[in-house]
Amino acid sequence: MLLTADGHGTSEIMRQAGVAKTAVWRWQERFMQAGADGLLRDKTRPPRIPPLGAEIIERVVQLTLSEPPGETTHWTASAMAKSSGVSVSSVQRIWRSHGLLPHRMRQFKLSNDPRFADTVRGP
Repeated sequence: MLLTADGHGTSEIMRQAGVAKTAVWRWQERFMQAGADGLLRDKTRPPRIPPLGAEIIERVVQLTLSEPPGETTHWTASAMAKSSGVSVSSVQRIWRSHGLLPHRMRQFKLSNDPRFADTVRGP
């Protein structure tokens, strides 16, 4: 806006600011409508995605701490996302914030082999 006030044209402002012509026009329009306050926020971008609700986060945490479906040994982010109805990145953010590492949880599944006891040796 200072360059506009100094009488510089749109091309000069574009060159110095490193932006497109439409950005310069948008700044000038917002300045004319709302003054300096109109330049403080970028009103052309949509607001950020709303955060997940506490009940969704709690459901993902509870599912992570429960047994995974089928024969799997642990929850994967994609399986959890599909099961809970949120994105994979949301699952990863929830796990990171709660310190959950489902692939590192120690789980033991006993073999269904009828001769399993014969293969286990004592000390």
